[in-house]
Amino acid sequence: MDETFDIHRNWTPEEAAQRWEEMREHEGLCKFSNHGGFHVAARFDDVLKVLMSPEIFGSSKGITLPPPDKVRSLHIPAEVDPPLHAQYRNIVQPLFGATQARAMEPDIAAIAADLVSRIPDGEPVDFVRMLARPLPIRVALMLLDVPLDHAEELEVMVEDLHHEVATGEARGGGKRLEAFAYSVLDRHSEALRDNKANVVTAILDGNVGGRPLSREEQMSMVRLIMVGGFDTTSIALANLAVWLSDNLEAAREMRDEPRRIDDLSEEIVRFSSPSTYLRREVMQPVELSGTQLQPGESVLVAYASANRDPRKFECPASIVPDRKPNPHVGFGAGRHRCIGSFIAKAQMRAAFEGLVDAFARIEIDTERPASYSSGLGQGISSLPMRLWRTDAINR
Repeated sequence: MDETFDIHRNWTPEEAAQRWEEMREHEGLCKFSNHGGFHVAARFDDVLKVLMSPEIFGSSKGITLPPPDKVRSLHIPAEVDPPLHAQYRNIVQPLFGATQARAMEPDIAAIAADLVSRIPDGEPVDFVRMLARPLPIRVALMLLDVPLDHAEELEVMVEDLHHEVATGEARGGGKRLEAFAYSVLDRHSEALRDNKANVVTAILDGNVGGRPLSREEQMSMVRLIMVGGFDTTSIALANLAVWLSDNLEAAREMRDEPRRIDDLSEEIVRFSSPSTYLRREVMQPVELSGTQLQPGESVLVAYASANRDPRKFECPASIVPDRKPNPHVGFGAGRHRCIGSFIAKAQMRAAFEGLVDAFARIEIDTERPASYSSGLGQGISSLPMRLWRTDAINR
């Protein structure tokens, strides 16, 4: 096996799947020399052990590869270890639960419906740019009570930040994102408070260890909410569109069964694993699959590989809409499990319903190739399609 493994180059899905298989079949953990050296946890059982052992595999030195260093400050609470992690997370956790996501569904559906209405009938479009990317960005802005006309500005800053983390080359995206997060805090702190709880006021009023959050801590939490679900939800939505292109009749049969749509959403998250890799740092000596690990060493958690592990999933390379059980780690696991998973699924349900209602045909545009992202979140970044509206199909 190669001495290096660069997650920041563009891998095709076939290349990535082959590499995951090689790492799963390798005796012990694969070790690579780039980025200061790191091991890869690629098998499902190894990944789960890492995720469920935060006292051994820590997040407080950064969960990106390479680590953030001077490019950005740490993300809170994603890059905080127990016991403080729970205190930070509990500040916003009540606003991201299943009940809260259900309450947001009409607003999310309205955003999705507006985006669906903008898709031209039967014309070539990039599905990612038309719906998969703007939907999670607008939902994040809605969560933070920020006007939606900031969506394009925010998208550029997030893309620049990803580039900075991958290359260590500062382009100003991280600094601009920090400034934007501070402006969100300022706008809320200056406004008159009402009795309606929202994410930003919860952060402004938050306490950790018996003290109020510092301004930098508040900024970090707002920033993470802004960036945390953009790429991941976008990749999942693009894979949903691909599935719909082959299964539109089956989708119509599911249209009024929310539980089946949710099962499909879970399976698409498993299949696409949009949070493809995250880093952990070894905090104490430990053995994993026969490999001895020492404090300070990096372990790259390969979520996507775990979700394709045939030891855990039958037909792992296929989307099985009613797969049960489906113990995937697409949303993570343990204390750091994705806090926005219910809101992500609400977006997928809104997109599913909007697309099934609006279009009689959904097809991949085979004349133009899809594109794929690199880095920690790998998946479809551009998806050429044609979609024909139900009320125009017989014209």
